[in-house]
Amino acid sequence: DTLWDLAIAEVEKREKPDDDGKRVEVWEKSVLFMGNKNGGKTTIILRCLEREEIPKPTLALEYTFGRRARRHNTPKDIAHFWELGGGTSLLELIRIPITSNNIRSFAVVLVLDLSKPNELWTTMEKLLQVTRNHVNKILTKLEKTNPEVATEIKQRMRNNLQRDHPDYELVDPFPIPLLIIGSKYDIFHEFDSEMRKIISKTLRFVSHYYGASLVFTSKSEALLLKARAVINHLAFGYDK
Repeated sequence: DTLWDLAIAEVEKREKPDDDGKRVEVWEKSVLFMGNKNGGKTTIILRCLEREEIPKPTLALEYTFGRRARRHNTPKDIAHFWELGGGTSLLELIRIPITSNNIRSFAVVLVLDLSKPNELWTTMEKLLQVTRNHVNKILTKLEKTNPEVATEIKQRMRNNLQRDHPDYELVDPFPIPLLIIGSKYDIFHEFDSEMRKIISKTLRFVSHYYGASLVFTSKSEALLLKARAVINHLAFGYDK
């Protein structure tokens, strides 16, 4: 059998009803990691996938995947992990992983290096702006070809917000799930208290405006576990 024959057989096996006559649904999600150059994206991905590898510099756009079983003797869910290298120099590559075929199951993780405060805003602004423009183009096309899906995606992000919050009408949620990670918190923690306060308030404001999640990471195991929990929620549907 060729690799394609095996792949087709695997898909057919998964789609067949199980012993109870119920179809076993396989969860398949995609997550794009982007952010500062040398900001710790690869390290975070490896920790999420529980791989004991030494991180290597990311060249352009790299791909890996993870598989997890929700229960014993059930097909494993699949998460596709994409990583954009080069900071903000390779923005045009964002359109490769995010397509109209996977937009419903896509999420973005923006990793910002807290040890480089002068680069935080420009990195965040450029990457989020280009990603948002690309996603909006896909949604505009879907409104013509599959309006139900386009409406579902837009409504889902609004539904995640608190309707009774005083800022409900003021925020502009990112069109797909967004997690912002402030990396190298251990270095950031040594900064002047006023600078820490300004950076923290700014990141909290941006996260609030976009309806995003915000966590900080460092070499601390406790902080890494928090980030991993949110990423596992995006990738495998685990509880936050």
